[in-house]
Amino acid sequence: MLNNEPFTRPSSPVPRPITVLVAAVGGQGGQLFSQWLFSAAREAGFYPVGVGLPGLSQREGATTYYLEFFRRPQETALFSPFPEKGRVQVLIGLELLELLRAVQENYLAPDGVIVGSTHRVLTAEEKLPLKGGFITAEQAVPFLHQLAPKCFVVDAVSAAALAGLSERAANAILFGILAAVGVLPFPVDAFRRAIETYGVAVSFNLRAFEFGLQFQEWQHRLRAVDDPAVREWEELPEPRLSPATQQQMRALSQDDELARTLAWAARWLCHYQDERYFLRYLDSVRTIWEIDRTKGMGLLVTKEVARILALRMAYEDAVRVAQLKTARHRFARLRREHQLNDKTVYRVVDFLSPDWDELLGLLPLPAPKERGRGTRNEGRRSGETEKRGTEKAETVASPFAGDGCPDATVGDEPRRYHEIPPLPEQADELSRSAVQLRLTTTSLTGYLLLKSLTLLKPLRPYSRRFRLEWVAISEWLTTVREALANDYDLAFLLARSGELVRGYGRTRRKTLAAWRAFIAFLRELQRREIPSRQLVEFGEEFLTKAFSGPKGPEQAWQFAVEQLSRLDEK
Repeated sequence: MLNNEPFTRPSSPVPRPITVLVAAVGGQGGQLFSQWLFSAAREAGFYPVGVGLPGLSQREGATTYYLEFFRRPQETALFSPFPEKGRVQVLIGLELLELLRAVQENYLAPDGVIVGSTHRVLTAEEKLPLKGGFITAEQAVPFLHQLAPKCFVVDAVSAAALAGLSERAANAILFGILAAVGVLPFPVDAFRRAIETYGVAVSFNLRAFEFGLQFQEWQHRLRAVDDPAVREWEELPEPRLSPATQQQMRALSQDDELARTLAWAARWLCHYQDERYFLRYLDSVRTIWEIDRTKGMGLLVTKEVARILALRMAYEDAVRVAQLKTARHRFARLRREHQLNDKTVYRVVDFLSPDWDELLGLLPLPAPKERGRGTRNEGRRSGETEKRGTEKAETVASPFAGDGCPDATVGDEPRRYHEIPPLPEQADELSRSAVQLRLTTTSLTGYLLLKSLTLLKPLRPYSRRFRLEWVAISEWLTTVREALANDYDLAFLLARSGELVRGYGRTRRKTLAAWRAFIAFLRELQRREIPSRQLVEFGEEFLTKAFSGPKGPEQAWQFAVEQLSRLDEK
């Protein structure tokens, strides 16, 4: 019989449990991790309920485990075996791709926390060379930090190697990190007792757990695990900075992560050039920081700019190549890799093929005027970049300056989607004149010839190549500043896009053209009044394709043309 009495809302709200989703790959120990978490909740006085979908061994399938922790036993009847989108409070990923899958499904709550490992277990498709690469931590971590202000991700497998443990310790290390960050209201002893109670390799897992508890102390050392490049990096001397420079660094170092990045940049750029060069870097970072600190978003844009700007400013030119080829640690590494003792006589032959642009780039010549730079012939508007020393300030075009996005023109014709700057043609690149050199670097003549190039290092800030690089960097920084004033998500996307420009010679010309095509693509989307969120999604897709492999820039350019064509057809 139907009751005609009106529905009355309960006087007390329905209690909500703590929700946790664990994403892993079969064979990683995801089930063991979930059992530990289940036991830790009991030890802490909660009433846990969970469900799991175990996968197969190795890389045969994804595994997910969903747990809810209630404060009273009668509340466990409210358990849902399916996580609700936007309601998961703690998202844990034992592998990067599975963590990203869970993120893509929008399970994480707006105030949710991410704890995960950035190491990869490749899928079968990713192992195929024709697929063009795979997702890396460098691509994913900025996105995770943007999504969740409380995001704790490290390479747990590398951490295990750092601790002198096998990769089987990765899940226990991640369990220790989860305990250390305090995102769950459990005492640390509850986590320890959970490992002991479950009884699987207790001493081994407790050792890994204790190491994970100290992750704040060792996470910056992860890159040094069996990495020759980092061993060489550690041999660089610490820069002797003036008190004024140190004061500027301290003023910007209001965040631990940013402080580490600035310290790394100081060491790297002072070695690459000198302290004045590093001061130029600090000035550029400050222009972003001054706007970003008012946004209350954890300085995400500033951190990305600081990291990528240090890499962009340490571009590879002939001076840098000569410095690397004649460095003492290079010969030590070659002897170590080929197992040569000190008495073995060996010969190192370097084959070099610099084109005329690279050779002219060494000279103190003005940068050539580029037609079609940025978004074609937009004209120069705003964003003057102050240069130190005797260099003049240059004005760079800002794709996001001005009121709205006025239609750009080429001559008297309105700009259309096919006016996105083209990428360099491969035939043109191959037809460039180049000098073929074959140098025996271990001979006196070859060594001195390369070493003499390093004498041009003081002239680098006045060289043609530097002027070209700084114009491109200024374009990038200007776009970030302009977007940061109005749209944080767009500013973060633009900050990330700076990493698209990489390599040297042909690769750098192509990736720089791809970045300018990216900016032109965003301008065209804005001109068509695409909503900001959709514009950022289009931009993310462009960058994903551009970073996907050697053919990535071409794929991204084609994607941009196709999307604009579809929009024009609607």
